Amino acid sequence: MLPVPLQQLILLSFLLIVSERKFAWTSKFSMLYIDNPVGTGFSFTDDTGYALNQDDVGRDLYSALIQFFQLFPDYQKNDFYATGESYAGKYVPAIGYYIHTHNAAAKIKINFKGIAIGDGLCDPEVMLGGYAQFLYQVGLVDEKQRDYVQRQTDLGAIYIQLKKWRKAFEVFDVLLNGDETGSPSYTQNVTGCTNYFNFLQCQEPADQEYFGMLLSLPEVRKSIHVGNLTFHDGSVVEKHLLEDVMKTIKPWLAVLMDNYRVTIHQSPPLDSIFCLLTLFIPYL
Repeated sequence: MLPVPLQQLILLSFLLIVSERKFAWTSKFSMLYIDNPVGTGFSFTDDTGYALNQDDVGRDLYSALIQFFQLFPDYQKNDFYATGESYAGKYVPAIGYYIHTHNAAAKIKINFKGIAIGDGLCDPEVMLGGYAQFLYQVGLVDEKQRDYVQRQTDLGAIYIQLKKWRKAFEVFDVLLNGDETGSPSYTQNVTGCTNYFNFLQCQEPADQEYFGMLLSLPEVRKSIHVGNLTFHDGSVVEKHLLEDVMKTIKPWLAVLMDNYRVTIHQSPPLDSIFCLLTLFIPYL
């Protein structure tokens, strides 16, 4: 993260006022937030430490949790739930399954009770098939554009079946994300909208950019004990996971559903990239 000029910091100090939520998970539960995978947020590694797949993610998260419970053993007896949203539709089952397969023989046990996934990408092959109809039904594309999206998602599904993971990701990226293309995605071009997390707001709200600025404030950094560590936006991590994006975690999730409490939710139901009704229900 680039240093913020002093004048801008002074201005931000007035604008970025943090207030306590009236209803927060922390009012009832002990929360542990982790910058995951390694290399996102304030977490850091060298070139050899980035996760390449969900096995790596599960292993690294498990290691972090074991260290946490070693340092704070009083929390070990508490019920433990893993939660996350969006691409954590893969991260959450990854850590859940890793705990499931390692807990019995571990010296430090995790009192694992279940998982919660919001707007999650879990099984891309099945979920890809819902995009065309969803975009059409909410009025973001016309019939001709819907048919093009359908042809592209069908192609992406074929690449997944052939285990051509990078090719499948490129289809997904060109249609929706535009992360690696260096240009706006097809959906952004035809809709004029940059915000695919809430289709009622065509453009991303300005406050979406405030988080990084908030973390630049000296008093914030001091309060969360990060010193001068760089805040990473996750783009390097994404590049290391490109071969993983279009792979499924369905078998792991099935095991977790058979043994633990599992909640899968959409909040709110306006997310055009991982919409529950058209993408997740067919997968279930």
